Amino acid sequence: MGKVASREEEILDVLKRQGNLTIADIVKRFGISESTARRLCVDLDRKGKVIRGFGGIHSIPESPAKADYQYDRLVGENAELKSSIGAFASRLVEDGDIIFISGGTTVAQFSRHLAARIRDGGLSKVLITTNSVINAELLAPYTKVVLIGGEYRPHRRDVAGFLSEKMLVNVHFNKCFLGVDAIDVNAGLMVFDVETGNLDELASAHSDIKYVLADSQKFKKRSFITYAPISSSHVIITDARIDPAIIEQGKARGIKIAIG
Repeated sequence: MGKVASREEEILDVLKRQGNLTIADIVKRFGISESTARRLCVDLDRKGKVIRGFGGIHSIPESPAKADYQYDRLVGENAELKSSIGAFASRLVEDGDIIFISGGTTVAQFSRHLAARIRDGGLSKVLITTNSVINAELLAPYTKVVLIGGEYRPHRRDVAGFLSEKMLVNVHFNKCFLGVDAIDVNAGLMVFDVETGNLDELASAHSDIKYVLADSQKFKKRSFITYAPISSSHVIITDARIDPAIIEQGKARGIKIAIG
């Protein structure tokens, strides 16, 4: 771990315990200049790991929704809609694709349908990278799967964090398939926690085409962190119950929305 990364990790560890740090605190702790301390704070704020305030930084308050998120509870919600989205998205994978698949219950349905296509001979030579234990279990019997390392999160059945992000820095995908906790065609892609947002943003940055799998109910929710705007390289895949007004809003902004 480099010096800057080590400092960032120590700052985040202190913030977990005491909630805030001043610039003076950081200068004293690390024996660095005030300008270097300010750059550290700017970088952490840019990464969405802290909130900058006057004279220092604050920890990001945990969203109640984050604490409530449980993969095993959510997997049964809108299961039929999620399955139709997953089936549609699985048909977008081609022979020889190198893809990233994020965690989430809708994306797990995608992985289930993709595994069936590969098992039945409809696809070959697909290389998959994922941070989801569920996805790895579904796909590994039928194709090569790279399960990245990191901190295991039982409530999401995946891994995330600094080590996970490091593993994606030097890789490239021609497609990625991402879940979201909430979505808004104007605001962007939303998640409940910083770690999920950081990892999905990094995977997106290293992918040519970005597919976002979101059932229509996700358009009616709001989440704690908007980690990225929706760009021309995104394709949103949802279900037929989406409000037509949302589709029109998306078209007005040049956003591609497909119905699975």
